[in-house]
Amino acid sequence: MGVLRNQARRLLAVPFVLEGITVLRDPIPRTKQLAPTVRQLAARYPSVPDTPETLVRLQGALGVVGGALLLAGRAPRTACALLAAQSAPTMLAELREAREGDPDDRARRRSTAVKDLSLFGALVLSATEPKKRPSRLRRQTGQAVRRLRSAATPSRRTRSTVVRMPKSVVRASKPAVRVPKPRR
Repeated sequence: MGVLRNQARRLLAVPFVLEGITVLRDPIPRTKQLAPTVRQLAARYPSVPDTPETLVRLQGALGVVGGALLLAGRAPRTACALLAAQSAPTMLAELREAREGDPDDRARRRSTAVKDLSLFGALVLSATEPKKRPSRLRRQTGQAVRRLRSAATPSRRTRSTVVRMPKSVVRASKPAVRVPKPRR
């Protein structure tokens, strides 16, 4: 399951890297698209840059960096959160544009907005997935070690403590003994 999840994350990163490179090369079309949204966000949040071109260049750089981290498998949850945050203004602008314009263009914009919304959902899902749980044997071994350590320091009530170890740990700790077959 882990191999499939890693490959899916890599596939999720590719559009962000490609789009980030395109935006860094030519930010003007995206700047025109995001200008109304950037003005609204800048009025509401003072930390958002006031000029759309600055935000577009920042988005492109974050897309490349976050996608590269995700492709390399380094800090995948952080990279997914970074990519989700950088895609939010574009997604808001595309949802706004999907409601305006002629019907043919509106259908194309709606499909693009739905695609970006689904990518956003995949990023959020990947960013919030739980860490891998330890295997059952490792968990039982850790419990047995904790019991042994607590048995080494006797409590006030009793002087001796009986420690019960799980059978899987006992089986794993016994060395295999080979008995030679008798010769005829």
